[in-house]
Amino acid sequence: MQDATATGIENEESHKISANNVFKVSPYMVIPSRVGGFSLYLKQDKNFVLYAEKGVLFTEEHTKRLIMLDVKHLYVKASDYAFYTSYLQDNIMEVLEDEAIPLSERARAWNDATVAIAKSAFDRSLPAPVDKRQFKRIKSLISNSLTFLTRDDALRELSRFIREGDSLYRHGIAVMVLTIVTLATFMKDEHDILVAVGLGAMLHDIGKLELPQNIFVNRYETLNREGKDLVRSHPALGVGYCSSLPLPQETLQCILFHHEREDGTGYPSGSTGNFLPDYVKVLTMCNLYDNLVTGKYGRKKTPFEALTHIRSMRSAFDQKMLKRLISVLATSDLA
Repeated sequence: MQDATATGIENEESHKISANNVFKVSPYMVIPSRVGGFSLYLKQDKNFVLYAEKGVLFTEEHTKRLIMLDVKHLYVKASDYAFYTSYLQDNIMEVLEDEAIPLSERARAWNDATVAIAKSAFDRSLPAPVDKRQFKRIKSLISNSLTFLTRDDALRELSRFIREGDSLYRHGIAVMVLTIVTLATFMKDEHDILVAVGLGAMLHDIGKLELPQNIFVNRYETLNREGKDLVRSHPALGVGYCSSLPLPQETLQCILFHHEREDGTGYPSGSTGNFLPDYVKVLTMCNLYDNLVTGKYGRKKTPFEALTHIRSMRSAFDQKMLKRLISVLATSDLA
């Protein structure tokens, strides 16, 4: 592998790369002794200079040299985005557990890897539902992320990324993070259940892909009866959408019951709190909370306003679980 800063070797092609055709990556994200399917570039003045060609090993010496030279960013061609995110997903546990990497950089890496896989799962241009390969990747990423997500300081860092936009997959990521972190306050050792619930939280709205998207432009209360019935069908549609996948019971319950309420006023079944597991109760609150702070139901509310609104719906939510959510947000300085 050639290091342009050390050898002076430059590639004519490097000068032809436009700033619009690259994206920044942290030098910490290039793991020693791993092979990536993408080339890395340094920016010198207005030019992008080849630092490491795709398919070669990146050593600890290269990492140390980049840090010593105070290189803030490396660059990857936009055309290699899929290779880079796949690389992150495959190595995310190693990245997240490396205490030498600043927490902010690990949070960014987790966000990049998660957004790529969630975006693919919610891609309406694909002819088929989430396939088994995507499902396996999502499950593996959540499983490998649990220790990191349940750190006291992780949510604060992740919050800078998880609300960038109001797309379905961004919403799914935000709800998944909040749900897992809240559940971890009393079931941190239940690894398999947390993974299953994380899957359900990320995919809870996937049934909306089966519906005409124009019905989501208007607020629910302004829709006619037919429109409301369509919206209320999305949990069951979500279960059907994922019918080819080996989903655990907890995942199915999260997708099907994420609009149920403690007092039986939710849908699709009108189940009361006595029939809802704690993880569903947490998910329903986190779902509403994220919708409120992202402006899904009108003006974006502050975290305090959103929690006040949820607290005012006293009979609709489990108050013990609400206290746990409030505690999580307060600990992360988000409340």
